[in-house]
Amino acid sequence: MPINGEFEIPDSESATVPYRILLVDDQPMIYEALRRMLSGAKDLELHYCSEGVKALSMACEIQPNVILQDLVMPDVDGLMLVKFYQANDKTRDIPIVVLSSREDAQTKAEAFAGGAHDYLVKLPDQIELLARLHYHAKAYAAQLERNEALEKLRLIAVTDALTGLYNRRHFDESLAIEWKRAMRDKLPVSLIMLDVDHFKQFNDNYGHQAGDDCLELVAQSFKTTIHRPTDIAARYGGEEFIAILSNTDGEGAFGVAEKIRQGVLALNIQHEHSSAGNCVSISLGVATTIPTRGLQAEELLKCADQALYRAKEEGRNRSAVVEI
Repeated sequence: MPINGEFEIPDSESATVPYRILLVDDQPMIYEALRRMLSGAKDLELHYCSEGVKALSMACEIQPNVILQDLVMPDVDGLMLVKFYQANDKTRDIPIVVLSSREDAQTKAEAFAGGAHDYLVKLPDQIELLARLHYHAKAYAAQLERNEALEKLRLIAVTDALTGLYNRRHFDESLAIEWKRAMRDKLPVSLIMLDVDHFKQFNDNYGHQAGDDCLELVAQSFKTTIHRPTDIAARYGGEEFIAILSNTDGEGAFGVAEKIRQGVLALNIQHEHSSAGNCVSISLGVATTIPTRGLQAEELLKCADQALYRAKEEGRNRSAVVEI
C-alpha cells in the first residue's frame, strides 16, 4: 500500500514508465479513496504525503508529473504550498490540481489566482479524475520533452563540435558577463590561454585524424582541471584553448595553469617532432586583473596572449603570467 512515499510496484508488463502522482492530504481516507480510483490505471503511480511540511521535499525527491494538493491542511495552508512549489526550481513547472471540499466560485478563483492549474471537489468522479490527471501528466511530459530538445539545441549552439568544450562565441559572451560581475564586486578575474606545442608538425607527421584525437584528449584533460561551476573552458580556435577563472588571482591562476600543463603531459601522447619533448605538451599564458572603469576585457585577452607568447619564447611546455 503506497503511503508516505512508498508505492506499489507497477505492472512489470507495462511498456512505459508510469506518470507519478503526488497526493498531499492530511486525511488517509482521501488517500485510500483515490488509491482505489487509480488502481486500474497502470500508467498512474500514486504517492502520498500526509504532512504539508514534508510536501515540498517529497515533491523535489520524486519529481511527480502532477501534484494533487489539499486546500486546507492543519500544518500548512494549501495555497502557501502551491507558492512553495512554484518558487522552487525543481517543482516550479509541475501542474498542481487543488483538492477541496468547497464548491463556491470565490474559493476556486483564489486557487487559480494562487497558481493552481486545476481544481477538483472532493471526492471527484473517477472518470473525471482520471481524465484530468492524464491530461495534466501528458501535457507536463510533453513540456519536459520540449525543454530537453531546446536545451540540446542550446548546447549545440554554444559547444565546439570536435572537443565538446564551449565555443568562441560562448566564451566571448561569458567573458563580458564575468567582467561586469568582477567589476561590480571588485574581485579578480583571470584568463588562461594555452596552445598545443608544435601542433602543425604533429598533424603533418601523424595525420589529421590523429591531430583531432590529440585535441580531444587535450580538451578533456583541460576540462577536468577547469571544474568549478563558475569557470569556463573553451576552444579558442585551432589548437588554442582558453579558460575564464572567476575570483582568482595571479598566483591561483598560475597554479591552475600548471595543473593543466601537467595533466596534458600525463596523457603521454607521442610527439617525436617537438622541440619541447618527445610527447605532446602545451604552453600557457596567464593574465589577471581586477576590472575597473576604463579597462576593457580585450586588454586582459591581449595580456594572456602576450603571456602565451612569452612561454613559447622561453622554450614552450611552461606557463607565464602577466598581471595588469
